Amino acid sequence: MPKLNILHLIVVFLACATIFTLLREARGRSLPPGQLFTSVPFALATAILLLAMANPETRQPRLWLAGLAAGIAIGVARASYLTLQLDRMYSRLRLPKARDGLLAACLLALCVIVALGAALALSDPTLEVGATCAVAASTGYLSGRAITLWRRSLSAPHHTLHHTSP
Repeated sequence: MPKLNILHLIVVFLACATIFTLLREARGRSLPPGQLFTSVPFALATAILLLAMANPETRQPRLWLAGLAAGIAIGVARASYLTLQLDRMYSRLRLPKARDGLLAACLLALCVIVALGAALALSDPTLEVGATCAVAASTGYLSGRAITLWRRSLSAPHHTLHHTSP
């Protein structure tokens, strides 16, 4: 009978940290370009730990990688169309009306809860596999989005950000 252990708590903490790191961006505030990547290590650690905690009989690394690759492709496509304002003088950028990263992090946290609940309840293993793949897809989305936005910020035109807080 599986029981709650410290890894379950670490995964939930990492999912919450992913959400927390994206709050400033979702509010439309300015941030340094490097801060686009702060959520990615938390999301990646969440996805890898969740995959590692799955039962060896139900673990599907190929399906997990497919979810990660699909998430990266969707994240790259979405980031290509986001509005990006870059102030080169202060090295700050703002993504007005870009709450998609926060929504992906919330989806990641919800799927973590579903995967942990399915694993602890010993229910149908397909629910756990599906939730783990959705976590990988959310992680891929955040990664592809961050890389593409950073790449776009290298050649974006200057935009003066007067008042960056709401």
